[in-house]
Amino acid sequence: MADLAKPDLCVIGAGALGTALAIKAHQAGLAVVLVPRPRDEANDPTAGSLRRAAFVASAERAQMLRAASELGLSNAEPKPNFRTIGERADAIAEAVAPRDTDERLTALGITVLSGEASFTDRQTMRCGETSIRPRQFALTTGSQPLVPALPGLDEVKFFTPDSIGDNLRKLSHLVVIGGTPLAFELAQAYRRLGSMVTLVPQGGLLPGFDPELVAILLRDLRAEGLVILDDAEVTAINKRSQGTGIALKRGEAEDSLDVSHILVAMGRTPDLDAALLDPTKLRRHRSHADRLLLGPDGQTSNPRITALGGAAGEDEVHVGLKQASLLIDRLSGRGHGRLDENTLPRLVQTRPMLAQLGPLDATLRPGQSVLRSNLAENETARAQGAAHGVAKLVVDAKGSIAAAGSIGQGAGETAGLLAMAMTAGLRLGDLANLALPQPSAAAALVDLAEQFAGQQAKAGWAQKIPLLGRR
Repeated sequence: MADLAKPDLCVIGAGALGTALAIKAHQAGLAVVLVPRPRDEANDPTAGSLRRAAFVASAERAQMLRAASELGLSNAEPKPNFRTIGERADAIAEAVAPRDTDERLTALGITVLSGEASFTDRQTMRCGETSIRPRQFALTTGSQPLVPALPGLDEVKFFTPDSIGDNLRKLSHLVVIGGTPLAFELAQAYRRLGSMVTLVPQGGLLPGFDPELVAILLRDLRAEGLVILDDAEVTAINKRSQGTGIALKRGEAEDSLDVSHILVAMGRTPDLDAALLDPTKLRRHRSHADRLLLGPDGQTSNPRITALGGAAGEDEVHVGLKQASLLIDRLSGRGHGRLDENTLPRLVQTRPMLAQLGPLDATLRPGQSVLRSNLAENETARAQGAAHGVAKLVVDAKGSIAAAGSIGQGAGETAGLLAMAMTAGLRLGDLANLALPQPSAAAALVDLAEQFAGQQAKAGWAQKIPLLGRR
C-alpha cells in the first residue's frame, strides 16, 4: 500500500528556483516535499545567468582595453582566448551547484522523493511508492528556448542562449535573431570579443521598454560596431557549403546576409510536461497555447497549483524568487501573495545598462508628469568616462512614483533603490535627503527629487515662514 503524504507544499522541479523555494518554505515552518524531474539539471536559469555574467565581464574588460584612451591610457586591441573565457565562466557557474544536493536538503528537513512522478487526479500526485496530497503544489519546472518555425532553420546548426556558452571558438560573423534583452546582451558581448555581429530583432525590439531609452541604447551599441537591422525580418535560412545564408525582408525589399553562425534568442517557452500535467486539466492561455492561464499570483485554474518562474512564463531569476517569497507568505498567512509588476526592475544588462520599473510609455493620468535627469551631469559617470544616459520618472502631484527608467552608469542600482521606495510607499520628496556617498551613480534620484520639489507651489504659510524668520 502506497504511503500518503500531506505536506503544506509540494515543489515540482528541483532546479535553483525549486530548491530555493523548498528551503525558504521549510525555514518558514512549512512541511515541504520536493519532487525532482529528470531534466532539472539542464539549463538551470541561475547557473546560466552566472555563466553569462562571467562571459559578459570578460567582454567588458576587453572593451575597456580598446577604449582606454578615454581615461588617459594607451588603447590596446584585446586578444580573447575563448577557451579560457569559457572555462572561467563554467567554473563560476559550477561553484554554486554542490550547495543543494539531495543529502543536504534531506538534512535540512525537506522530504526529497525519487522515481517517476505523475498526477493521479487534480489534488494528488504519485511519486514512486508515495502519494502526495498537499495544501499547495508549486510548478518550478522552468522553461526552454523558443525556436521559431523559420524555413531552413532545422537544416543548420544554431545556438540558443542555453547552448552558446559551450562554444570555445571565436565566431567570425554571428547573426543574432531576436529582440529580447538576452539577445542584446550576447550580441554586444560577442562584438566586444572581436566577432562581427548582426542583430535582427525578430518579434519586436525590446518590447515593453521605453522607446527613448531603447534609442539611446541602440546608438551606443552601433557606436561599438554592432549592426542592428531594426527594419528587417528573417524569412528563411539557406544552408550552403561554406557558411549560411540568411534571407531578409526589409520593408518591401528582399535582402540577404552571409554568416558563419546563428544565435536564436527570441525568448523562452514554459517547460510543461503534458504527461505529468494532463490529469490536472489546467487551462491554457487563449492567445499563447504554450502557456498556462494564470492569475496575478501565479495561480492556475486549479486552486491547488501555482506556477512560478519559467513555468509561469517569467524568465528573470529575481522575479521568480519574488514569486516564491509571495507564495510562502500566502501559505504562512502573512500576506495575500499578489505580485506588483511595477516594483520589479526589468533589465537589459548591456553596457550601458537599461533598467525600467512599470510602463513609462503609457498614457499619463490626470495629475501625472514626467521628470528627467541627464546623466551627463552625474559626477561618478563623468569620472568613469560614461557621462551619458537618462533617468526618467512618472510621478503624480503628491510625488508617488508610478514608473521609472534609467540607462547609463548605475542604472541597475538606481532601479533597485526606486523599487524599494515604491514598495515602501515612499514619495519622491522623501528621496531628496538621501545621504549618498559622493560621488554616487544614484545621485540622479536626488536631482529628480529636487526638480519635483521646485515644481510644487508653496502653500501660503510655507511662503510666510521665511519672511517671519527674517523679521
